[in-house]
Amino acid sequence: MAGLQSDKTKRKSASAPWQKLGLWREQQGTQLLEFALVLPMLLVLAVGTVDFASGFVLKQKLTNAAREGARIGSELSNGDITQPTPNSVQAIRNAVVNYMDNADINVTAIGATPTKTGATEWTYSGGGAQIIIDRAMTIPVTVGGVTALDTATRVRVRYPYTWSFAQVIQIMIQPPPNYSNTITISADAVMRNLAN
Repeated sequence: MAGLQSDKTKRKSASAPWQKLGLWREQQGTQLLEFALVLPMLLVLAVGTVDFASGFVLKQKLTNAAREGARIGSELSNGDITQPTPNSVQAIRNAVVNYMDNADINVTAIGATPTKTGATEWTYSGGGAQIIIDRAMTIPVTVGGVTALDTATRVRVRYPYTWSFAQVIQIMIQPPPNYSNTITISADAVMRNLAN
């Protein structure tokens, strides 16, 4: 009996390297299949993360551009708002566009001639982007417990953002879903007019 067991042990040890090689190949195929199944999900997560971060950075840049325009507007007199194209509005537009350009945002399509869209509001637009400037927005101001109405400059910036995520999803899912590739990111800033 002892001799029989030693023969089985010898056969097992002799065939073990070949069995391990077959098992290794089987495991390698399983790992490759698992990777192929998980890769699309990892790709979607990676592209989604990068897209969200890029959109968030763009939102911050637009907010800063709107603030810069509102700050410039708060220091300029709004006595010229009866003109068709006030110089103060043009100066605000230029400040916003310069900030956006310095922040590496494409501003080539934003026009230099405004459209009057309200009594004290002008809109510059082009390429899906808009800069909307209101020179005499009414705001409540409280000083010493007394609330009064004052004027402020409001600057709104709208800019199109193209998602890469939608393109990745459309490649991976068949039939492709109908996702919009572009959304509009908006920023808004209001500052009280110091010079009237």
